[in-house]
Amino acid sequence: MLAAVLAFAGAAAAMAQGKLTVSGKLRVDGGNLDDCKLVVYKDGEKQRTLTTDLNKFTLDLDLGANYILSFEKNGFVTKKLSFNTNVPAAQGATPFMPFAFVVSIFKQYDGVNTVVFNQPVGMIRYDDTQEEFDYDTDYTKSIQSALEDAQEAVAEKQKQEADKEADAAKQKVSADKEKAKQDARAAKEAEAKAKVDERDRKEADERAAKDARLAQSAAKPEPEPKPVPKPESKPVPKPEPKPEPKPEPKPKELPKPPAPPPPPKPKPEPKPAPPPAPKKMPPPPEAPVARVRQKPVAPRSVLPAVEAKVLSGGDERIAVAPRMESENSTVQPAKVRSATEPRPKFEETTALPVRHKEVVVEPGQVITVVRVEQGNNANEYRKVVRKYSGTFYFKDGSSCSQTTYEREALAVAGE
Repeated sequence: MLAAVLAFAGAAAAMAQGKLTVSGKLRVDGGNLDDCKLVVYKDGEKQRTLTTDLNKFTLDLDLGANYILSFEKNGFVTKKLSFNTNVPAAQGATPFMPFAFVVSIFKQYDGVNTVVFNQPVGMIRYDDTQEEFDYDTDYTKSIQSALEDAQEAVAEKQKQEADKEADAAKQKVSADKEKAKQDARAAKEAEAKAKVDERDRKEADERAAKDARLAQSAAKPEPEPKPVPKPESKPVPKPEPKPEPKPEPKPKELPKPPAPPPPPKPKPEPKPAPPPAPKKMPPPPEAPVARVRQKPVAPRSVLPAVEAKVLSGGDERIAVAPRMESENSTVQPAKVRSATEPRPKFEETTALPVRHKEVVVEPGQVITVVRVEQGNNANEYRKVVRKYSGTFYFKDGSSCSQTTYEREALAVAGE
């Protein structure tokens, strides 16, 4: 029984040891992982295709075979990695360390020579010295120059594209502002027109209602006047006959006494003769009146008292002259005091530098990219550690010294 268990455990270990585990990451410059795929070829034949979780994936490769991993996306340059899993027979039962790598793909630009990417950008094979899988440095050196030229051309195209996108964004912002102004103007005009139309509609409705009322009143017949009822004639009662009064008996007439004799008339006395009327004397002539020319009297100043004059033959009303006086104002005009406030002192602040760091592992080399942004200025520093050719330093695409790299790229973060 123990022998069977040991035999089974040995077989499982042999199966695990007969594999090479690779751990990879795919990055897309200027894009995302949508529509990306990884095509695995084994000994020239397509084995399988991965379309998900390409940001971090793991594959088990059989020993004793040749694999091609092709990273593809429409509109982007395809990159390939070659894995030669042939090992010496004595090492077939030895477990190997997982091999990790990062692959970056970028857009395909017109005018950029990408023929070098038709072949694998890296070749991994068993290294007898390390007794592990590693990059084939001889192969890397053979294509390194072409890869660098292509990378520089792509970087220039990416910069031009970024500038175009920035200009397009500015133009879009300006166009959006202009469109917003036009839309606001059109909305304002439409609102004013709607108000005018609503007012005209109300006036038309009022006129139509008025015309309808007039037409209705004209078509309606006038009511006939109601007959006034005649007052009922009441019979006049006939007067009752009054009884005739009985004649009263007349009194007996007494005899009249005799009239006395008239007195004798006196004789009229003779009237005296009237005295003669005196003669009228003519009136004496009127004395001539001398006309004296009066000097014009100067107008007198208006005194506090009111002058009045009674006009002869008038209605004895008093004519009052208006009083016109001016009095000096005791209110003094306000003084205008102009003061100038001191303007606030503008102190220019220096923008703090921002540092971005990225490490890219490629076949045969490790690239450390440091991007330092301060205000509107940005500098890019690169440290390229090549497996067999040494370490190189770059600033904005040009070669620089290690001192410059450490002073400018690393001093920002205090490294």
